[in-house]
Amino acid sequence: MTSSILTNASAMTALRVLNSINKDLATTQNRISTGLKVSSAKDNASFWAVSSVMKSDVNSFKAIGDNLSLAENSLSVARTGAEQITKLIDTIKSKATAAQEGSIDKGALQADIDAALDQISEITKSANFNGVKLLETTSKVRLLSSIGRDGSNVDASYISFTSQDLTFAPRGGLESIAGLSVLDRGDSLVSSKTDGVPEYNMGALNSQTFFMDANKFTFDTDNTDNDFTLTYSTGTATSDTSTSAFADVSDGNDLASQLAGSADVVNATWDNTEGLTVKLANGYDFSALSVATGAGITAQVDDTVVYTAKAGQQVSFNYVDDEGVNRTLTHTLENNIVSSDDGALALVDELNDNKDFANLFRISYDNGEFKISAKDRETDVELKDWSGPMFTTPGDVVTFAPSSYALDTDNTDNDFVLTYRDLSGSLQTSAVADVDATALSTTATALAGTNFIKNASWDSTNGLTMALEAGYEFVSMQPTAAATAEGVTFASEPTFEGMSVVERNELSFQDQPLRLGEEITLNYTVNGTQKEVVLRVTGQDTDTGARLDDQSNPNRIELALDAREVTHASTTGSKIVEEIVAALQGGNLPGSFGLSNDSASAPSFGTNLYYTNNNNTITFETAGTGIDSLDVTGLPITDYDQLLDNLEEAMQVATDAAAALGSAQGRIEIQKDFIMELTDNLEEGIGTLVDANMNEESARLQALQVQQQLGIQSLSIANQAPQALLSLFQ
Repeated sequence: MTSSILTNASAMTALRVLNSINKDLATTQNRISTGLKVSSAKDNASFWAVSSVMKSDVNSFKAIGDNLSLAENSLSVARTGAEQITKLIDTIKSKATAAQEGSIDKGALQADIDAALDQISEITKSANFNGVKLLETTSKVRLLSSIGRDGSNVDASYISFTSQDLTFAPRGGLESIAGLSVLDRGDSLVSSKTDGVPEYNMGALNSQTFFMDANKFTFDTDNTDNDFTLTYSTGTATSDTSTSAFADVSDGNDLASQLAGSADVVNATWDNTEGLTVKLANGYDFSALSVATGAGITAQVDDTVVYTAKAGQQVSFNYVDDEGVNRTLTHTLENNIVSSDDGALALVDELNDNKDFANLFRISYDNGEFKISAKDRETDVELKDWSGPMFTTPGDVVTFAPSSYALDTDNTDNDFVLTYRDLSGSLQTSAVADVDATALSTTATALAGTNFIKNASWDSTNGLTMALEAGYEFVSMQPTAAATAEGVTFASEPTFEGMSVVERNELSFQDQPLRLGEEITLNYTVNGTQKEVVLRVTGQDTDTGARLDDQSNPNRIELALDAREVTHASTTGSKIVEEIVAALQGGNLPGSFGLSNDSASAPSFGTNLYYTNNNNTITFETAGTGIDSLDVTGLPITDYDQLLDNLEEAMQVATDAAAALGSAQGRIEIQKDFIMELTDNLEEGIGTLVDANMNEESARLQALQVQQQLGIQSLSIANQAPQALLSLFQ
């Protein structure tokens, strides 16, 4: 081999080899650090171009997959909602079926149905996808499901489904059960009605018996100065008062003695510890006990606190229980009862705190009067009377039938004697003279004017009815001896009707139109005679109040409600009430029906049914025992066949909706899984094209590193050759 000091061929060869090794080593290190064998177009232009397109497709497929996942989740919510709606409709259907049982509480069932309908409405609002309401509209929804390539062209594929309308809106899928009700139309049209339990007016806080503490009195030792005046009411109005004077009173015992001697006082007692107790006669009520004015009078009395009852006294309520057994509930007062509104309210609170009383009765105090009634109609408890320190037994109500009388046509011979017991239990009589043989109306008027009779009435069908004041007891009413001699007799005993009461029934109409031919029927009883007023929605331009019946039944009448006024869509409850009142006031309702809204005659015992109206409510009221019943009938009952058909239709709509949404969800789920698998395959293909084999590259790296070291050594040896040649010239 030629040796030269100018050219080192071995070193040049070693350097070229070392440069090649370093280049390969850099390539291997780049592949290891990037994980790619083709990281740019210069590495492999063809592979880089193909992989770049494939990567773009992978990114698109991932976006499609994310969109499909969102759609699948939204459809899952919608499908679950539709399935839940199906279950709710099934529940409503079972309750509608149960409602056909006559004894069931339809109101409770309707409350459950209303709650289920509200829940359906809430469910339909919860399913949304990209602004599309999946359960509130019927619209086409299109989802990008895939992309494909044909040369340089890209083809898109779509999945389409339809959202479902499960709303109650017009033309909505569940329109047929919107506002579904198992209540009869009478119940749904008339939204509220009082329970019909009679309410008894117990009157004001009774101060007929009053108590004053001993420490309220200061007597002068000069007895001639101890002059007192007792003031008390003499009639129903507290302003009707009378006074009695008691002079030269020596002490409390003397005051009680003088009071007891008064014709208007039943008894009076004095106790040095308890004080003064006075019971007035004939229903008179205590107003004041005062010291007479005059020079030098030093006697004093403080009547600012007067008691109508004291703790330990008893109040009794006689009633008939739900099994028809006569019973008495007795309450022992725990507190003194003051003669004032505060005292009355304290008594109400004490009675209501008595569980036995509260379970049976309700009591209230308003405008100076106590009102009491049985708890509700379902208790079947009938209150008969009450007694105690604050109250006296209600007065009797008696009725003599027209057939009871045999009267002389000479009215001057028709003389009677009415016998009764007063508040003290003493027998009293009252003359009833010159009774009209053809009509007892004049007698009723005369009786109503007496101070112990609350009211009296007469009609030719039911006879003579008297309601005595509270605490008075009817004994008899018989012809005088002279009248008997003229052939005047009573053929039968009177009927005792119990307490005089106030009874109210209230009908409140909803804002919904009546239908042509629909009827509202009022059934009620006045003085024992059944009356029926039918109000029928009538077309053919028939004015409200026109009479429609053939007038053959004196106790039944039919009146028109003008269809033009009450059948349009915007009809309100107040408009219905307005037309009912117009019909009753139209002049075609006979006076014998006793329906009146004249405040001057409202309400009269046993003779009229008094009504008032306010907005959408009409209230009927009577005194005495005038209303036996007041019903709204004649309104069509629920058509359960149609109702169940509607529910079946709604069930099918909800079922079909759930199935359609479930099918769409299934297709989307399949496509989503396909896109995920396709993406994985594409990514694997890209890896095959551009990914580095790390095992291979690692081995190559080690080999190149060894070659690099050897190359460096070879270059070093080659560079030492000229030095060996130079040594020859030394």
